[in-house]
Amino acid sequence: MSRQKRKKDAQCDAVGAHFGQTVSRLRQAGKLSLGDLSEQSGVAKSMISQIEKNESNPTLATITRLSRALGTSVESILTTNTSGTALVQKSNRQDIPLIESEDGLCTLRIIGWMATVEYVQWYDFSAQVGGTLESSAHPNGSVENLSVLEGELEVQVGGETWAVKAGETLRYRADETHSVTNIGTVPARATMVNILALTPNLDTNYHI
Repeated sequence: MSRQKRKKDAQCDAVGAHFGQTVSRLRQAGKLSLGDLSEQSGVAKSMISQIEKNESNPTLATITRLSRALGTSVESILTTNTSGTALVQKSNRQDIPLIESEDGLCTLRIIGWMATVEYVQWYDFSAQVGGTLESSAHPNGSVENLSVLEGELEVQVGGETWAVKAGETLRYRADETHSVTNIGTVPARATMVNILALTPNLDTNYHI
């Protein structure tokens, strides 16, 4: 196993441990049994038990379903609290929450400020060749901004598809199911910023 792979596994393990502890705490605070949470989230009872014991590394889809069932956001449930200081925040790479796509070929590092997650979400996105990140719809009027740093990606929203390569940026409606796929021949990397429900009646024909 390469050093880079070991580092990624360690980060995923750290996120999984924190996530499992938080799921257990919120479930018990809400007086929910494992069966109750399973029914509300659509995640198998056995899987929830494994997650709480840090015996399973949950996918992005699983994290999303459990977060919604527990009445919180993905970003909030993955983040630990920090003490007050004159410095707003300083994070080392190993401290940044990292989650994987369903196919295991894409990763999202949550690099945005957690105080703004209700309206702005900022990610460092990486995808291996052929990897696809599938996302459920964000609130009505949300816009996703994808700036490609390396490689070539394809974005699909509804029946529309666009290709975008290094040095280019796409902005598109994200209030319906959408996906990002690495269609190139090398690993791809991009910055992804979601602006959630900024303007419900957004005019997507507006250009700056």
